[in-house]
Amino acid sequence: MNKEDIAKSLAAARVSGEYAAVDITAIDQAEAAEDILAAAGVFYGGRRIGYKVGSTSEAAQKATGAPGPWFAPMVESDLSRDGTTLVWKKHYRGVECEFAFRIGETYPVFDTKPNPASLRQAVAACHLALEVAGRRTEGKGLTRYPAVLADFGAHCAFVLGPQVKDWENHDLAEVAVSGLRDGVVTNKGSGAAVMGGPLNSLLWLTERLAERGLQLQEGDWVLTGTTMGIVVPEPGSTVTGDFGELGKVSVNFARES
Repeated sequence: MNKEDIAKSLAAARVSGEYAAVDITAIDQAEAAEDILAAAGVFYGGRRIGYKVGSTSEAAQKATGAPGPWFAPMVESDLSRDGTTLVWKKHYRGVECEFAFRIGETYPVFDTKPNPASLRQAVAACHLALEVAGRRTEGKGLTRYPAVLADFGAHCAFVLGPQVKDWENHDLAEVAVSGLRDGVVTNKGSGAAVMGGPLNSLLWLTERLAERGLQLQEGDWVLTGTTMGIVVPEPGSTVTGDFGELGKVSVNFARES
């Protein structure tokens, strides 16, 4: 099966909720996986609204077999709000508790090197968020790297939670986070699990984009990576990310019809 056919199958599976009848574990080059992702995005449709950053911790890298962090685009149709109910899909494997940044201006300006000070100025807002992660092919866990790039970066849904007021005055690395399923804590973590702090993940992304001649645009969203492992969802369950004094964000999963 050629790259275009793989892309079409993955895009169709993302819409239908069924598995794609392809084997992307055979992909042994990240470039090929990214080509498939780009093509699948065309077939899937939807306006790009930003990026997700994956494998931002050693534990996450071990889970996907990745040598380091990576990123993938997100589209508008996968954006939901706090408290939303998602129709259950076989694709779902886990929910990650994350920080999301909204970009307020084009960044970085070409011919300038990204840096923490200017990056902070480019951020319009910080929100609590959840990412639903999964895979479009049959198998346990998440698709292995680099094939995970072709599989939409394991991205299934972006649940936008409350805005963190005065986020600049909070040390996000020190924020303790708990993941709960139906009110029971299953995972614990902190902002430090995200490359030492969520802003480090955002900076890493801007550097990688700049290397490719790309920029973040005004209005873009960036999911910076999980603050813990994953909370495993089930049909009919509610998953909540508890960020202490910063607030909570949740998503409900409807039972299969």
